[in-house]
Amino acid sequence: MSVEAITVFPMIHSITIDKEKNLVTELVQDINDVEGIRANLLESVATVKMYERINFYPLKKPEFIDDVMGSFAQMGLSRHITISDNTYHEINGYLGCTRVWELPLVLRDQVEKALVGYEVEYDSDTWEILNISELEE
Repeated sequence: MSVEAITVFPMIHSITIDKEKNLVTELVQDINDVEGIRANLLESVATVKMYERINFYPLKKPEFIDDVMGSFAQMGLSRHITISDNTYHEINGYLGCTRVWELPLVLRDQVEKALVGYEVEYDSDTWEILNISELEE
């Protein structure tokens, strides 16, 4: 068994902004708890392993970090990756912006700081998810 740990930050679902005060008043992430993280990772691991069984990856064996986190999980491996995500977000209170990275720096910094993250311990040989805990910050 080879235990490794990664830190993950669920993708952003919606943001509410008070534009007059330049203040992020609410941030909702796609996954809100340890069980949601576990379910998303288990589903992502199962998908990658299915592709491996049918030789969908003929040139390179799938890797936990690259293939599970990079392709299937609804999470980023850092706060910066999560706020840089190019998918559309529901941004209330700041018309014309549909992605976090389009917001002014002062608001992006607030969003980045407000993200809730989790530490995930896993067996890098079997990809078994061993433990998940919310980061204390």
